[in-house]
Amino acid sequence: MKKLPKDNENTPLREALGAYLQRRDYTPQSSGEIARGMGIDSRQRALLRETLKLWLGQGRLTKLKKGAYALRKDPQAQPLLGRIVKTPGGKLLYLPDDAAQVQISAMLHAECPRSLTVEPRRSCGAMDGDRVRASVRVQGLPTRRRGGKGARRPAAGDLTAVVYVEEILERGHALWVGTYRRGGRYGAVEGDGVTAPEYIELSAAPPQEAQPGFTVVVEPVAYPVARNAAKGRIAEVLGDPARTDVCIDAVIHRYGLAAEFPAEVLAEAAAIPPAVRDKDRRGRLDCRKDCIVTIDPESARDYDDAIAVKRSGNGWQLDVHIADVAHYVRPGSALDAEAQRRGNSTYLPDRVLPMLPPKLCDGICSLRQGEDRLTALCRMRIDSKGAVTHAEFAQAVIRSRRRMTYAEALQVLQGGSCGNAEIDGILREAGKLAQALRARRMRQAALNLDMPELHVIADAEGNPTDVELTESDPAHQLIEECMLAANEAVAHALNARTLPAIYRVHEEPDPAKIHEFGVQLRSYGYSVGTLATREQLARAMEQTKGTPEEDALKVALLRCMMRARYSPSPLGHYGLAKGDYCHFTSPIRRYADLVVHRAFRRLAGVQDAPLPSPARLEGVSAHISETERTSAAAEAEADRLMLARYLEQQCEAEHPRVWDGVVTACWPQGMTVDIPQLRGVKGYVSRSSLPRDTHWFYESHVQSWRASDGRAFQPGQALRLIPTAVDETTGFVDFTPLP
Repeated sequence: MKKLPKDNENTPLREALGAYLQRRDYTPQSSGEIARGMGIDSRQRALLRETLKLWLGQGRLTKLKKGAYALRKDPQAQPLLGRIVKTPGGKLLYLPDDAAQVQISAMLHAECPRSLTVEPRRSCGAMDGDRVRASVRVQGLPTRRRGGKGARRPAAGDLTAVVYVEEILERGHALWVGTYRRGGRYGAVEGDGVTAPEYIELSAAPPQEAQPGFTVVVEPVAYPVARNAAKGRIAEVLGDPARTDVCIDAVIHRYGLAAEFPAEVLAEAAAIPPAVRDKDRRGRLDCRKDCIVTIDPESARDYDDAIAVKRSGNGWQLDVHIADVAHYVRPGSALDAEAQRRGNSTYLPDRVLPMLPPKLCDGICSLRQGEDRLTALCRMRIDSKGAVTHAEFAQAVIRSRRRMTYAEALQVLQGGSCGNAEIDGILREAGKLAQALRARRMRQAALNLDMPELHVIADAEGNPTDVELTESDPAHQLIEECMLAANEAVAHALNARTLPAIYRVHEEPDPAKIHEFGVQLRSYGYSVGTLATREQLARAMEQTKGTPEEDALKVALLRCMMRARYSPSPLGHYGLAKGDYCHFTSPIRRYADLVVHRAFRRLAGVQDAPLPSPARLEGVSAHISETERTSAAAEAEADRLMLARYLEQQCEAEHPRVWDGVVTACWPQGMTVDIPQLRGVKGYVSRSSLPRDTHWFYESHVQSWRASDGRAFQPGQALRLIPTAVDETTGFVDFTPLP
């Protein structure tokens, strides 16, 4: 047997291992992954494992989740970068970057939490959204040996991280939004306490149009630190918050979204030809005679994807055409810089803030019916079981045969006709193909979390007039499955050729949260296992199908999931049950897709400008993940605002709309309810709102309300509700149950 080196003896393998672990691009890996990454053969792997074990015992390494190793670092030596988030309850949280998470995990000898609490006295005046440099000190909880004699060294579970904000690198909100109030020399502005300080002292006279109660935009002059109040000056008066458009304007400013394009960006867009030229078609696959259709919502103005489907043996050939935005938006251009800065389009109830100027997204990059357009083509052969057996990629030019709405496509899928026999046949084959693709995904234990989407309908002035629910019907599923297949095929090809790109990743959920979800499922009477695997989770959710609580439990499961994000590494997508996955199908509205299209050009045989480095893509991925979160938060707030105003109208209506809800908890004061169709609404039924045709009493031992006539309200029970009062500030809606 080969003699092992001494503990303090340096060897070529140990030198190579130390250098490998200190590489800037190193991420925690298992011993097998380290061996493969270092190119170590089987004869040296025993020495590698012994070295890892030795360094672990010496404290040079720490072992993380799934047996991954990382170097322990001096907590004082490395700056920890991250972002501050303030919760509606006023709590400050520090969200460390990926590199900081690795360092903190090494300090704790355990996986670093996604967020760490920051005490106000240690925050250095940091506010919501601020990017900060922090330091972390690890403290051990006091522990004793059994019997109370002698302290033991803290174990991993006994360590806690105390965060100190050392420096504010970038402010999260360049402007504050609040309500103007008179008083003092110049007056003051009340903020929401999250995106703006609760009290802002004005340092200059307000504009004449500023009236008490008006919504205003404030430019910070001094930030609140310790006992010093925030100061600022009014930069813009938005107007009366009773107007819906003013409230949406406030949301745009509050989240720092861009409503206008810079002049140089509009100038570049204006210089782009409005039609496809002959030289643009050269070298492209001519698909203009193919029967290609777009299927989108009726209100859509930009069409960035189109499909063609035909039978091929026992399966199908699926062509997915995506608008070739990369042909017009080049790296280094003002258009590209602005698209990257925005990261994505933002969809608000009364307007859209597009990622690209209308000249592109509504014009030359929109796959309009009957007009020549440039596309990126992903052509797949798919067998009868829904498996992609072959994929090829090309640049193409198309002429869409028909612009269809989801309603028109659904009519064909349900046996009707669009008036064109060829298109009818394509749609019916596409429907069969989508069923095969979806069935395969479900067999692979993809999580089915489809729920009706609520859309608030507004009039010409932007005021809410109605709401509509969009179901995931066969027409929606047809397009969804075709796009998922293309995204996966492109991601797999990019990964196989190691082309630098951005992937859409969704990591495994926190086991503790899944355990809590299992407890919730059991409280509804479902028999579930440990939910330790996605297969168990999928089987558990299948049991809820068609039940009153189905949507409520889907929402609860979504809250357990990790947030999907962008990464230059193909880490897989947990929810979709896919190993390689990227966003390829919407380059008009997502910058990640535009980056993927530039790598796609290599798959299509085009030798183009050099692709960005992995380090560059790391920064871009982090940025667009952040812009996506910002847009999602702004969209959710705007939707809640519009929905609250609609429900306020319903409170006064003679015949208010009835909503289906589920009791989530009962208290002596009343009960909370979840209305799955009104996601984001916090529903409450007070004891005084219970039906008055009988006497009600609260049973504390089972946490339910019971009536003298035998009726009862308890967690998990379905009920019908009408709104009676709305609090726009807190988001709470009071409901009354119907008998």
